[in-house]
Amino acid sequence: MTYDGPVTDLQRAADYWDANREKAKDPAFWMAHPLCRRAINRRVSGSEHEWPLDWFRRVTGPKSFDRGVSWGCGLGPFERAAIRAGIVREIDAFDLSPVSLENAKKEAAREGITGINYGLGNFDDPRLASRRYDIVFFHASLHHVGALERLFRRLTFALKPGGAIYVDEYIGPSRFHWTQADLELGQAVLDMLPPEAKLCSQIELPIEKDDPSEAFRSDEIPKFIREFFDVIEWRPYGGQVTDLVMPCVSSEWAASEEGSQFVQSMLDIEDWELSKDSSSSHHLVAYGTLKTVLGLAWPLGRQVIQAAKRRMMPASG
Repeated sequence: MTYDGPVTDLQRAADYWDANREKAKDPAFWMAHPLCRRAINRRVSGSEHEWPLDWFRRVTGPKSFDRGVSWGCGLGPFERAAIRAGIVREIDAFDLSPVSLENAKKEAAREGITGINYGLGNFDDPRLASRRYDIVFFHASLHHVGALERLFRRLTFALKPGGAIYVDEYIGPSRFHWTQADLELGQAVLDMLPPEAKLCSQIELPIEKDDPSEAFRSDEIPKFIREFFDVIEWRPYGGQVTDLVMPCVSSEWAASEEGSQFVQSMLDIEDWELSKDSSSSHHLVAYGTLKTVLGLAWPLGRQVIQAAKRRMMPASG
């Protein structure tokens, strides 16, 4: 796979992640809070102490996947963990950020992890060998994809028959679909905080302006997974309140006894929402296997029809 796209939004996204490759370690990130992490683990695996990847190792049994592919690997912690856990023997890992890839290579070497092949790759235009992979991983990367049709179409040929998909993703509103109504519950929760706990008093639309790929079509991800894969596990794990509120809260206060009680209250609200409507979740872990040729006929055929219609449309201007 090579990156040969235009130096436009793709390059802006690459530049952003070159400069912000440590973003996942931000203490304002909701998953960084210990109570949130326990809730995520419980919602996915049933145990506060079993992380999603360990759960995946358990549900897939003792057999390892031979070769996997992962996009948006960043600094590479997921890929290293998958190799260490024995989930997969070898991974082709791609990212838009050269700096992140270089750091990922160094960390893998430092940890003595082998079997990861790093390379520059554009997941909006993936160049993949036919029937090369047993599994594809998307760990907080699929929500950056704009050309979901192209990606999933090419995956059907890159995966071996019955090949698997593992997704751990943001599936909340896409960057252009947020409304003020989507923020009302989070804002009501934030309004209850004491002034000394707040970094800001108003929740803003959670759109990263400097990364044009952020949540480009995130709310369409579940549809594509279900169309192309037979779902084996579907584990929504929330974030629809905490993900919005935590960036507005002092990390020191959130770590205090009072703050921890408040974080737990937010998680209780999420649990109640998820029990009523699992589609309220902004995050998902899912596992499935590629549909049969017959099962793929509909989504692939629909893409062909849509492409034909676009070609038939008269050019504007």
